[in-house]
Amino acid sequence: MNFSTANPQRTGWIFLAGAVFACLLAVTTHSFWIDEVLIARVVQPATLTEAWRQLYAIHGSDLQMPLYIVWIWSAAKIFGTSELALRAVNALWFIPGVLAFALAFNGRAARTTVFLLAAGSPFLWYYLNEARAYSMEAGTSLLVFAVILHWWQNPETPVRTEWRRVLVLAAALVLLGGSSLLCLIFAATPPLAAAVLLPARRLRELALVFWPAGLAVLGMWLLIGLYYLWTLHDGARATNIAEMGWKNVVFIGYELFGFTGLGPGRLEIRDGGFGVFRAHAAELFLFGTTIFILTMLAGRDLWRRLGGKNFLLLALAVLLPAGFILAAGAVLHFRVLGRHFAALLPVVFLILATGALAGWRRGAAGKILVTVFFAGWLASALSVRLAARHEKDDYRNAAAIAKTALAAGRTVWWNAQAEGADYYHLPLADAGAGAPGARVLVNPVPDTLLAAGRPDVVIASRRDVYDAYGALAEFLAREHYRQRASLTGFNIWERNPAKLK
Repeated sequence: MNFSTANPQRTGWIFLAGAVFACLLAVTTHSFWIDEVLIARVVQPATLTEAWRQLYAIHGSDLQMPLYIVWIWSAAKIFGTSELALRAVNALWFIPGVLAFALAFNGRAARTTVFLLAAGSPFLWYYLNEARAYSMEAGTSLLVFAVILHWWQNPETPVRTEWRRVLVLAAALVLLGGSSLLCLIFAATPPLAAAVLLPARRLRELALVFWPAGLAVLGMWLLIGLYYLWTLHDGARATNIAEMGWKNVVFIGYELFGFTGLGPGRLEIRDGGFGVFRAHAAELFLFGTTIFILTMLAGRDLWRRLGGKNFLLLALAVLLPAGFILAAGAVLHFRVLGRHFAALLPVVFLILATGALAGWRRGAAGKILVTVFFAGWLASALSVRLAARHEKDDYRNAAAIAKTALAAGRTVWWNAQAEGADYYHLPLADAGAGAPGARVLVNPVPDTLLAAGRPDVVIASRRDVYDAYGALAEFLAREHYRQRASLTGFNIWERNPAKLK
């Protein structure tokens, strides 16, 4: 990379405008999907205590995101619980993280390259538009690596002038570790990387002056770690709908390195497997070729710059936490996905930026390579935002169809997340209280369906999640129900051939 000194203030305001523009493009008012609905329900109570009670009742992996839950509940009290509000607050992590990481690099070319990668990241755009913890995880990790990279490039800066960066580093490390259970494991990567990148003398100076901050971080990590151990002992787990396998490892790289927008949508992949990638093979192959070449160039450049020993140690600092999580996923039958590696995005950006800068220096062929890569990178981000295949489960319109059917005096089965129906104000039947409404059926068995009668309308979501035994699909076929509408993540079935109004 080009680490020649330049004043970052010249481009800082331009970068800020670009980051804000990226947020305006990425964040939408589209319907919440499954995971977002659970967050929306948790943040609705007036007190944090009641929110925690709801979280505990769900007993899923959200219980293992303590500082994110505190943050998003607090943000909801200020900005509201609408789709736009709970997603837009992700910008408060995205913008500082992207700016700090890009401006940490010396040299206009390096800063601009890193900014284009971070602000135009298909991964970050995808999760900017989700009311989930991943923007917080990525943003705090970018802040952490920004401080370390600044110290790496400016080894002669007087240590006692670095207290602001130390405070940012300490706060970001605590927030990163408290944003999720997996991020506490990944929080080990930046200190390990710092131990490799920074000279021993520099490390000693920082430790001697700022040891109280280090102890404070370790103390907070200990408390957070004990909390995570309690949640595991208490049985809190993510929903396990698939096994961990080699395909998950491939998909982690697919997400982190920006392929998402160029390929099929998530629901297509779930339903069709690898076959659905054929329609996008040309663009994925071209983009993948640029990624491969840039990664090779980056590896060669970093090997020369760091030396073989430090290069391998730095690789271990990244791979050991990642390998531990993958191994735990295989042993505990937990499906690890790309979003669980959000904390490693700074490493991805560093690799791609190093390769892009090295490629640009290699004449016309290198410049064409880098141009094609960035064209694919930004096209992928825009596709994540604009292409219909990347939209998520449409709970809002599914609930609207169900409410219309109920208002017309028709009976409705809701084969989807009950919290989604509740958030979008769909009345649900309560047999004990005699309350009318849609009947919730999640993974029913044949006997349950026989006893439930024959509804007029069935709102059915993901079969692998809500009809795992296939009983509802068999019932619909046997009773000659006809599919009358299709929404993202939903199929609408009717007994009566008349269409829903």
